[in-house]
Amino acid sequence: MTILLIRPLRSARALALAARALALIALAGLMVVPAAALDLEASAFFGNLGLPWAGEEPLTGAQFPSDAWIYGGKAGFTDELGEGLSLYAGYETDPTLRHVVKGIISYESGMASISAGPRVGVFNTAQTPLKAGIEVGFRLDAPGIAFFSVDTASSMGVGLASAGDYSQEYSDISAGWYVYNAICSFSMTTKRYTRVLASGEPLVDASNDYLFSVDTYKKGAPYRVLTELGYRTMTRSYPDGSSDGLGAVVLAAEISADVSPALTLVAGLDSGVYVFGIESLAGRGPASSAFMFSASLGAVVRLPQAGAAIEQAAE
Repeated sequence: MTILLIRPLRSARALALAARALALIALAGLMVVPAAALDLEASAFFGNLGLPWAGEEPLTGAQFPSDAWIYGGKAGFTDELGEGLSLYAGYETDPTLRHVVKGIISYESGMASISAGPRVGVFNTAQTPLKAGIEVGFRLDAPGIAFFSVDTASSMGVGLASAGDYSQEYSDISAGWYVYNAICSFSMTTKRYTRVLASGEPLVDASNDYLFSVDTYKKGAPYRVLTELGYRTMTRSYPDGSSDGLGAVVLAAEISADVSPALTLVAGLDSGVYVFGIESLAGRGPASSAFMFSASLGAVVRLPQAGAAIEQAAE
């Protein structure tokens, strides 16, 4: 091993020369990196369509409260690393699974693509600030005809042994087909969040979604519309064996609009067309006049490719 000893720079002129040399080295390094597109995304959501996070005892009110707000956000980036290879890394808040950070590598070759990476629960309890997990996915796609995909994620560990420990489980299976200017699909998604209470007994939040989706687009148009119709259940199971729950017929829409080549705005609304109580909340659902919803707003910023950025800087 060779150790280089560099004497302190004692003059402003020497410091300026060193800074210029470092800049040239960095520019040369960028020029040998393959050009890659980088998408930055951020969004936030707010609503009352779900069970409130707080609460370790069964709900006792005559009706489910419509002012139990749930909110959160999402932020991350997608980097096209090379031919068929991409990286996604980001944070997201899930109404059932709470807070998650993940990094997923995806590889596509021909009709098949696979994805895998670490998934970490972050700051969901004071006793377990980080909870390691893994996420994997698989997709088969016959372009212009049909597709099938499976995604699953789970926390790692031998079990839940102490207060504050928890696990996060996620599974999604979907199948769809392509029609003129649209992609139609059926999907089923399950989520489960299990947390150990101070008493040592588990509290379980779960949700199941059964959806039919239509993703409508037109080549060259600056907008895209995703509509969904389906049924969702949201339950919380308590240590005494009782469960609170809501069932909802959900109608959702999401609109993406390209404001410029570098910026896309995304707005969405999940509306509970008919929300009712199930399990111990049967007959005690939200008031018929309550508007149960989850609204979101976000943006995607596309940064110029590395090669294009260098050319612009040189000009």
